Amino acid sequence: MSYLPLYPQQAYEINNGVAINPASHEIDNLCHEIKAACAGFGTDEARLNRVLGSLKASTRHLVSIRYPQLHNGRTLLAEVQGETSGDYGKLCELLAQPLEEAEAMIIRNATKGAGTNENLLYPVLGGRSPEELAILKKAFFKVFGEDLVVVIADDIGGDLKKHYLSVLNSLTQKYDPAIHNQRKAEELAEIIYKAGEGKWGTDETTFCNTLWSIPPEFMNQVNAAYVAKHKNSLSRAIEKEFGGHTERAMLFHYNMITDPINTIVEQFEKTMKGIGTDEYGLSAALIRYQAYLPQVAPAYKAKYGESLRDRIYGETSGDFRKLLMTVVENSL
Repeated sequence: MSYLPLYPQQAYEINNGVAINPASHEIDNLCHEIKAACAGFGTDEARLNRVLGSLKASTRHLVSIRYPQLHNGRTLLAEVQGETSGDYGKLCELLAQPLEEAEAMIIRNATKGAGTNENLLYPVLGGRSPEELAILKKAFFKVFGEDLVVVIADDIGGDLKKHYLSVLNSLTQKYDPAIHNQRKAEELAEIIYKAGEGKWGTDETTFCNTLWSIPPEFMNQVNAAYVAKHKNSLSRAIEKEFGGHTERAMLFHYNMITDPINTIVEQFEKTMKGIGTDEYGLSAALIRYQAYLPQVAPAYKAKYGESLRDRIYGETSGDFRKLLMTVVENSL
């Protein structure tokens, strides 16, 4: 078990200082095709959808770098922002950027203005490896000129702030079989218990820092030690000790570590169930988990009895639906 990687290889290479040359016949043709779809009076949405919606995150990353090199410095993001609007436009914006920059935009949209949109925020930060969080922090600073940790600390308070800061400070230890043995599992389980269920009033900082320091490869062993001694799972301990947005964010983070595909399945459903669809949340989930749709789609059908494609189709309309369908159908 390990963190589910979501960013394409180019994001890791750039983070490690590798220079990327995006120029190729294929990438240049894609850039010209997008330009042609946006040229003249009115946008050729069908043409734009066909190109933007058919690309994997790795190809979109290269296109986003190459586009301004071919078109007088005009970024692909600026191009689609000038040509599209509404839910369709917001999805185009996410598809027009490297995934880490798209997620930086999602965080900005979740935290700007009065109040925080927690439903957008916790899926971005949940279940991410220290390296992907480092990539995200760099992207946020590149796009917005601000420190992501400072933005989260200023925008959020209480227990939820403690959870996010524990995650963002990347306290996760590297797995070492010589250290992470049964004795260590029991020790960590006991620290978590004494900070939570075994204490009058929760020590949230110790609970979060200890839980999120556990390597993903070791989480199930710590959970088993917790269950053996206290007859409760770690997820149940989270439910008992925390509530509201904090509970949801912590459970999402824990479940993305221990059962990522089913957690993604449930995340898709959350954006669509009830009265009204969370269109931006659905768009964010689709671009974030696109690479795993071949595993997510059958798991979704097994759980809910309907295909993910049909569910999305039934909850959306217009150009927005058409672009969503193009992404889904090209990812399965």
